[in-house]
Amino acid sequence: MALYNYFFLPILLAAFRCIALVNSKMRRSLTGKRALLAEVRTYYTKQNITKRRVLVHVASFGELEQAKTVIAGLKARGNVHIHLTFFSPSGYENTVEKYTDADLITYAPLDSRAQVADFLAIVKPDLALFARYDLWPNMAAALAELNVHSILFSATLGAESGRDVFFLRTLQKRIFQGLNKILTVGEGDRKAFLAMDVSNEKIGVTGDTRFDQVIARREQVGDARILPESLRAKIEQDGTFVFVAGSTWKKDENLLKSFVSGAIERKDNFLAIVVPHEPTPDHIAGLKATYKQNAILLSNIEHFSGERVIIVDSIGKLFGLYRQADLAYVGGGFGAGVHNVLEAAVWGVPTIVGPKHTRSQEVGELIAALGAFAVSNSREFAFVISRFLSDEDFCAQAGESAQAFVHRGAGATERILREIVL
Repeated sequence: MALYNYFFLPILLAAFRCIALVNSKMRRSLTGKRALLAEVRTYYTKQNITKRRVLVHVASFGELEQAKTVIAGLKARGNVHIHLTFFSPSGYENTVEKYTDADLITYAPLDSRAQVADFLAIVKPDLALFARYDLWPNMAAALAELNVHSILFSATLGAESGRDVFFLRTLQKRIFQGLNKILTVGEGDRKAFLAMDVSNEKIGVTGDTRFDQVIARREQVGDARILPESLRAKIEQDGTFVFVAGSTWKKDENLLKSFVSGAIERKDNFLAIVVPHEPTPDHIAGLKATYKQNAILLSNIEHFSGERVIIVDSIGKLFGLYRQADLAYVGGGFGAGVHNVLEAAVWGVPTIVGPKHTRSQEVGELIAALGAFAVSNSREFAFVISRFLSDEDFCAQAGESAQAFVHRGAGATERILREIVL
């Protein structure tokens, strides 16, 4: 820990500050963390909290999706106060004042011993829950010293975690060994934590709560739709093949461009809906320039006049749009890793993904179940999507396989809640 606190952490914090000079996301994160102690001190001073205090930490919005069903289950027990913390500004900004199951939503403190100690002295949690992986050394050590029961759930430990790098491995061992329980996604993850010298009694395989969350979201959506009724009726009447490209980055969009442009030129009965992961004005303008008069923004959809590409220029629409799809492409597979394929699969929609999907265990399993298909270049993408377009039975069967895969993975939330005693 000395090496971490006196060498690694100062370098990391200096790097954060340098990045913040040119990166607005990092700048917002550091600004929020600087104001954190004053914010929580004011809140807890004003509140007379007699309920059991539960601190729930997630890295960003994606990890919140894994935590939502667990939080809802805890709230249903009653007598629980939930303090939700984020590392990422995008997760925090898209959740604060919008997500009502948490009583308080803030940033997490920077992982210095002083800031962590001050934060925990104010919050006084009875239980600390961490979703998936985002757990820092000083926070873990402080919780152990205070005898706060701590659980890592929907836990994964892939090779990309740095577990094979000597310094990181030593640090991670200290973190994981200090936890009271580690509830993993699968058996492979259980073995990975055992290899970190975590005692077998602390580890359980409970599954991934994202399966439960997408099923819950599908039920909550009900009959609500994103596209106007008139456009949906036209799609149905014409038998138009709807392709939704979700959470896309520039490399994903470059992969799609040739095929989609070709489908437009051939006058195929084909509608593409492109949903960028970050719909910034520049990103949206670039997409609009790519497809020119053949594209319309979702914000202008009431003026739809036969365009072949719909560009989604707002957030929060993707899950509902997957419902409309015959086939989906889930972005990220040419960058840091594939985004959430379960959001499409729960609607019975098969997916195409890029090659970098090993960080997401469920993607590999969905591919094995023939509900998803991986491609490495535009030629492979054109081949796979052409198969879907030309074979209706193949498309329907892949969609059924995808939906069945989601339902087989359900039940993690109930198993995790049985492990939580308050």
